[in-house]
Amino acid sequence: MSIPLGARIIAVADAYQAMNTQRAYRKELSRKEILDILKQEAGIKWDPAMVNALYEIKSV
Repeated sequence: MSIPLGARIIAVADAYQAMNTQRAYRKELSRKEILDILKQEAGIKWDPAMVNALYEIKSV
């Protein structure tokens, strides 16, 4: 069974938002730090195509 496209998009967007938000246990990460983490874990935790699309949008 494959994961629906919408769910893959939301998973990457949610991860980005979570890392970009300050938490009680850590500060928010920079855009570069977040994109680096997403790239490193693409294909493991997140869909590589969705990570690449976000990278294209956010790296401008």
